[in-house]
Amino acid sequence: MLKVLSTICMLMLMAIPNANAMKIKDYHQEIMMGDNGKVECSACHGDAKRKTIPDASVCESCHGSVEDVAELTKRPADAGHDVEPNPHDSLHYGTDLPCTYCHIEHKESKVYCNQCHEFEYPDMKR
Repeated sequence: MLKVLSTICMLMLMAIPNANAMKIKDYHQEIMMGDNGKVECSACHGDAKRKTIPDASVCESCHGSVEDVAELTKRPADAGHDVEPNPHDSLHYGTDLPCTYCHIEHKESKVYCNQCHEFEYPDMKR
């Protein structure tokens, strides 16, 4: 009986997801997946320790420069007050705010400016 219980407990422990496994956003899985079908942490983190925040140049290698991203998200010239400001070229920070202040890969992304404001940015992938 003890052997059966031990086997059941062992199987249950093996079914628990790896504590070190990190979620990644669906839209990034394809580019971060290695040939072995596993996520390659080095795709973003390089050779640094996995808990290190990736350098902005890693984001820029796929998404373009901060100026490119700001251009893609700029407000129309005739936009009224009901169009939210450009999150990538803010009145307070310009284009100097690091990507990782809003865009978080392993957790739900958030709008950094909402610490003081109430912007929605409905198209933001969270």
